[in-house]
Amino acid sequence: MHYALLAIFALAACGESPSDQGLPGTAIRQVPRDRTLIMDCASNNICAGQIRDYNSFNPYLPGTTSRTGFNFVYEPLYFYNAFAGEMIPWIATGHRFNDDYTEVTIDIRPGVKWSDGRPWTARDLVFTINMLRANAPDLSYSTDMDNWVAEAVAVDSLTARIRLTAPNPRFVFSYLTGNFGIGMTIVPEHVWAGKDPREFTNFDLQSGLPVFSGPYQLVLSTPQQRIWDLRRDWWAAETGFQRLPQVERIIYLTFMEETKRVQNLIANHMDTSLDLRPPNIITVLESNPLTTTWTGREPPYGYIDFWPISLGFNNLEAPFADVGVRRAINYAIDREQLVAVGWQGAGTSTLLPFPDYPAMRPYFDAVADLLEKHEVGVFDLAKSAALMEGRGWQRQAEGYWTRDGEPLKIVIDISPIFNDIVPVLVAQLERAGFDADFRMTSDTYSRVSQGTARTFITGHGGSVRDPYFTLRLYHSRFVQPTGTAAEYMWRWSNAEYDAIVDRMASVGPGDPELMRLYRQAMEIWLAELPSIPILQWYHRIPHNETYWKNWPSAANPYINSAYWHRVWLLVLLNLEPTRG
Repeated sequence: MHYALLAIFALAACGESPSDQGLPGTAIRQVPRDRTLIMDCASNNICAGQIRDYNSFNPYLPGTTSRTGFNFVYEPLYFYNAFAGEMIPWIATGHRFNDDYTEVTIDIRPGVKWSDGRPWTARDLVFTINMLRANAPDLSYSTDMDNWVAEAVAVDSLTARIRLTAPNPRFVFSYLTGNFGIGMTIVPEHVWAGKDPREFTNFDLQSGLPVFSGPYQLVLSTPQQRIWDLRRDWWAAETGFQRLPQVERIIYLTFMEETKRVQNLIANHMDTSLDLRPPNIITVLESNPLTTTWTGREPPYGYIDFWPISLGFNNLEAPFADVGVRRAINYAIDREQLVAVGWQGAGTSTLLPFPDYPAMRPYFDAVADLLEKHEVGVFDLAKSAALMEGRGWQRQAEGYWTRDGEPLKIVIDISPIFNDIVPVLVAQLERAGFDADFRMTSDTYSRVSQGTARTFITGHGGSVRDPYFTLRLYHSRFVQPTGTAAEYMWRWSNAEYDAIVDRMASVGPGDPELMRLYRQAMEIWLAELPSIPILQWYHRIPHNETYWKNWPSAANPYINSAYWHRVWLLVLLNLEPTRG
């Protein structure tokens, strides 16, 4: 058994106080294993070796907060189920836009309370929006709030009115809805008022911090583990809106390598984990008959996530600022080989930065001619070489491309979840003459965010029903100089593209004008290729049914099962004990 897991059960069994862990509090009560849900932390950059934010709980600091709680105890106004195309009202009961989508009125559900018993009101929503506006661009979602919100006011305790700087029919969906990993965190005004949100840790168990609205209470947080216990005075249970979850305790362990995850899943020491690569999830399924996945025990062992992945660049820096170099790299990539070798055939490639969901397929079809025109899907080493030579690069025999005596070096910064496909990608690039390698370090996210990583692999947390959400990630408002953290890290600017995306923002998903603007934007994007789309991302998440059943699945797609996403609360509410 993982050492941290042994430690916590020993601690709980002895009724020992957590004060010796540096956290004041009462004795941790005993909870049976079959009422406990255990997983590892999903954030390698924050939880490798230890949970580095164990003594903080500020959800707004980009790249410094692990999703070991804030993603499910701060409840959104709505949830969104992409598999059903369904908006699920939660803190809000409804909202209304004016005729030109420049103002939205939001109705707050009566009876919602924070964990300290104070009412959750429209003033908390308004305070959060204005706090983010005042601290742009330093906090997550602050740039968008500053860009979109002209005024936010509380009409009364259950009604908020938000006046926008321009028409935006997607405002509520974009920012106030829990949608995969997207969704703005709303915090209590009475706790955060007067604090500097760039410095406030929001953590002091003795004084009751953090304060949130969800059904779990933080009882222990150390570098080795974070533990949440069921809070029976949850507002939704008291009002009859929801039943209490049957999961009584949640334990997050530190991030662990895949081999350790596999061992713990086989031995029933963990109930779910971060994505596993195809060979590893097959090993788990073959070794533990009580494990399953989104697609049961059959390929592809998961669902397509909203996070299609690309080879990205710091487009501000040479040589990747040169579109010719980017396009030469694109010609060197054999996407089908990435799937066949890296994923053992259990997956699909992509030529666009959008997930292959039913609602998105018309947008794939609409630019098929542009993809052909710009040859995004063409694997051709001769064309790659011609572009490089046209840019003044030289290659001797089977050596690397050089210019002025210096090789074109490509070091791809990655997280461990890409260590199956990236060696294949590196081999392809080297075959095309690029001096390629990859780097996997604990500070990968910070390096990518700050632009010191010149090339990287990452995904797009964007579109699920129309293309605007992904295209806006490439807007120049998010560009920061190299060395300064950027909320979205593509660092590409095109004024004409920006103007088109700004117009798209005011057009609703069902308006034919949206398709026209989309094609205009993609004509620029595909010509410039600021990133190179390569694969649809699959979440191959194991579901161990030894202790818990009713996990989401293709047969029961009530929500996705990534426990680091903003929809994880819905999974916790649906899980049932396997043993009665």
